[in-house]
Amino acid sequence: MPMRKSFAILLILIVALTALYSCKSRETTSAILHNNYANYEKAIEMAELALKNNPSDAEAHFQLGISYSNTKRMGKAYGEFMAAVGIDPKRKNLAENNIKHNWAKHFNSGLAEFQAQNLAGAAVEFEQSTLADPRQVKGWLNLAKVYNMLSQDDSTYLDRTYETVDTLMARATPQDESYSNILALSGRVMLRRGMDEQAYEIFENLMLDDPANFEIVESVGGSFLRRKDWENAAKYMEMSVDGRRKTDSEEFEPYYNIGIAYYNLKNYFKAIEAYQNALLIRPGDKQTYYNLLLTYYQAEMWDESVMLGQEYTTSIAPDDPRGWQILGLSYSKKNMKMKAEEATERYRELLGQ
Repeated sequence: MPMRKSFAILLILIVALTALYSCKSRETTSAILHNNYANYEKAIEMAELALKNNPSDAEAHFQLGISYSNTKRMGKAYGEFMAAVGIDPKRKNLAENNIKHNWAKHFNSGLAEFQAQNLAGAAVEFEQSTLADPRQVKGWLNLAKVYNMLSQDDSTYLDRTYETVDTLMARATPQDESYSNILALSGRVMLRRGMDEQAYEIFENLMLDDPANFEIVESVGGSFLRRKDWENAAKYMEMSVDGRRKTDSEEFEPYYNIGIAYYNLKNYFKAIEAYQNALLIRPGDKQTYYNLLLTYYQAEMWDESVMLGQEYTTSIAPDDPRGWQILGLSYSKKNMKMKAEEATERYRELLGQ
C-alpha cells in the first residue's frame, strides 16, 4: 500500500477518534477506556467523577451500566442504562440489548441450577435476573416458585416468598404468556398466608382465564380434602367440576369427592346430587352406591333409602353387611317391622354372629 494512502487512512482514524472523544469529558473518556480494558472499578470511579461534574452525561451513565454489569451489580446496571436512555433516547436500543443480555444470562443460569436441584443457587440467579430487568415477569415468577419451594423446609424464606408474590401479582397482566401459572402459584401462596378469600378470588380468575385449568384447582381441593377441611374442599372441587363441564372433561372422582365433603358438612342434598353425578359417570360403583344409601338415610329420606337399599342388597353388593344394616334401619323408620327383622337377620349372618 502506498505510504500516502496509509497516511490518509491513519489520518481518518485519528479524526474519527478525536470526534468521538472530543464531545466527552476527560473523566468519561477515561471511563470508556478503562471499561475497554476491563478495569471496571476504575471505570466506575471515573464515570462517577464525570457525573459529579455533569449529572446529564448520558455516556457516563451508560459506562456505569457496563461497569456494573461486569461486576455483578445488576440492579445498579439496570438503573444506569435506564438513566442513559432518559437523557439520550437514541441510546435505547443499545441499552435494551445490554439489559436483555444481563437478564438472560442470570435467568438461564437460574434454570440450570433449578434443573440441577440446587434451589438455593437457583434463587440467587433468579434474584439477579429480577434486578437485571425488573420488568420481566418470568424472572419474578421463577423466583417466587423457588422461594416457595425453599420455604417448605426453611421458614426464613417465607417473607421473601410473600413479598415476591406480591410484586409478581402487581406486575402481571392477563396478556402474560405465563398468566395461568402466575395465578396458580399466587393462589397457593395466599392460602399459606391464611388469605383464604383473596386466594379463592385468584383461583376464580384462573378459571375465568381458562376453564381448562380445572386440574390446578382440583389439586387445591384435594389438599383441603386430605386435611378434612370440608368447606374449602367442597368450594374448590365445585369450581373444578364447573371447569370440567365447560371443557367436556367430566370425571368420576371430583364428583365423588364433592359428595364426601358435603356429607361431612351435613349438607346431604348437595352430597346426594354429587353422588348421583358420580354414578352417571361410573354406574354400579359399589362404594358410591353405599355412600348414597347412607346419605339418604342420614337425610331422613326413608323412601329413597328403602328403594336404594333394596337395589344395593340385591344387585350391587348382596354380601355387604353394611347395606343390610341400613336397609333394616330404613324399614324400621317406615314401620315395616317384618322386613326390618329380615334385613337385620341377614346383616347378622354376614357378620358371622
